[in-house]
Amino acid sequence: MEHKTFTNERGTVHYWTEGDGNIGLIFTHGATMDHGLFEYQHNHYDQKYKVIFWDVPCHGLSRPYSDYSLQHCADDLYSIITAEKIQQANFVGQSMGGYISQIAAADHPELVASVTCVGSSPIQLAYYSKMDRWLLSITPILLKLYNFKTLVSLTSNQIALTTNGKKYAFETMSGLTKEEVIHIMGSVYRGLIEFDKDKLACPVLITYGDADVTGKVQAYCQTWAKNEERTLKVISNAAHNTNMDNPEEFNQILADFLGSLTTNE
Repeated sequence: MEHKTFTNERGTVHYWTEGDGNIGLIFTHGATMDHGLFEYQHNHYDQKYKVIFWDVPCHGLSRPYSDYSLQHCADDLYSIITAEKIQQANFVGQSMGGYISQIAAADHPELVASVTCVGSSPIQLAYYSKMDRWLLSITPILLKLYNFKTLVSLTSNQIALTTNGKKYAFETMSGLTKEEVIHIMGSVYRGLIEFDKDKLACPVLITYGDADVTGKVQAYCQTWAKNEERTLKVISNAAHNTNMDNPEEFNQILADFLGSLTTNE
């Protein structure tokens, strides 16, 4: 992979590319993770796409970064697409990465061929009850109550099933401070309930792991798929970090979805 950066007034963002061409496949990780979440997607799609992995602002190497928000992350994603001269983008976003991908797709529909959301949920406010919105808004307050080591341990054991998945989550989250984690999570959930985008015009694949117990992810995904008649795939033996817990099944499902887009053109 080739390591690249771009810098704007908010900070320097790091990303990595493999493959060539102007058809992009861009992977965006979830909150408190980094591009390493997609370790098992490396060298899997680069024969057909220019594949891009990145550290979302305030994560991994993309620190320090000021004025963090989902919108600014989506804007930076667009900057990467522009820098790499991508003419058609396929977004794959896990959890928070799904929100960022949806926002970018809604803002730039002319560039987006598809969106795949992994353990994520829609960015339309209609899906969230008043109680849901309130619970999301108090997340930073609840996180402050936890001892940081306990929080990291609980989270890493919840979002992954495999030994490697748990180890990755623990080490990556431990690389942040408690203040950074609270800032990230607060910005993500605050941003989520501020958006009310229209239904995406592009094809959308919705996936989640059968052992994902994060919030109401499974219920949101099921309702989203039903209301918009989207393709929904439940991946076996996988928790929230689905693509790392069961990469073989995930990679095949994603490849089949992307292949179906070519077939239907």
